[in-house]
Amino acid sequence: MRRITINVPDEIAVKAQRAVDEGSAESLSGYFCALAKREPDWVLAREAVEELIAQSEPITRESMEWALDSLGLAPELANEFELQPVERELAYA
Repeated sequence: MRRITINVPDEIAVKAQRAVDEGSAESLSGYFCALAKREPDWVLAREAVEELIAQSEPITRESMEWALDSLGLAPELANEFELQPVERELAYA
């Protein structure tokens, strides 16, 4: 286990201490460890998406936004990826 020091706003510190005082958390460290464990590892999620993109055909912005939304990520993250334009054939009736 590694010892670290963090600074938090007063209202967060009070909230964490209340959780310890009422028995919801064993300690302040335990409180913050539990929060961190519940939070997804967004770096790994992004790496997985980028790897999938590298292995796939070019995708549209709409497809990327849908995929990010499906993963619970902000669709605006699509702006961080280099999306290839997809040419569409026009169908005439």
